[in-house]
Amino acid sequence: MKMDWNWKLGNFAIAGLMGLATVGLVFVEAIFSPVSAAQSLSCTGRMNNGWTYSAQFLDGRFTQIRWERSGQPPQVSTLKFLSNNDKGQPIYKGSLMAAVTVTLVDLSGGNVQPGSQISVGVEEWGWSRGNCSL
Repeated sequence: MKMDWNWKLGNFAIAGLMGLATVGLVFVEAIFSPVSAAQSLSCTGRMNNGWTYSAQFLDGRFTQIRWERSGQPPQVSTLKFLSNNDKGQPIYKGSLMAAVTVTLVDLSGGNVQPGSQISVGVEEWGWSRGNCSL
């Protein structure tokens, strides 16, 4: 029985290209697909006074901010949706240490995904930009 190597190599090359194309499409979809409502994101940043924060985005909304600073116990601010500003950006409010107001502005306009930004403000501390990732 005579084997046709050209035929086998051609089929192997086609199968390999199809595999690469499939992997490429999956990769592109993972990068450019919007976050599903059930997916969780974290947006991190740092205030000028050294406190770092991680804002949790879960089920289509920001739910809390976890605050950390060296030598201090971690703190958590629970967030509640307040309204949209005149640019259509969702605004969330909470408090920190039951003393100061915390404000989070979703700069993506509600379309939070990896690479989106938030703005976090704390009374007497000022404002900071945070970046979102999976």
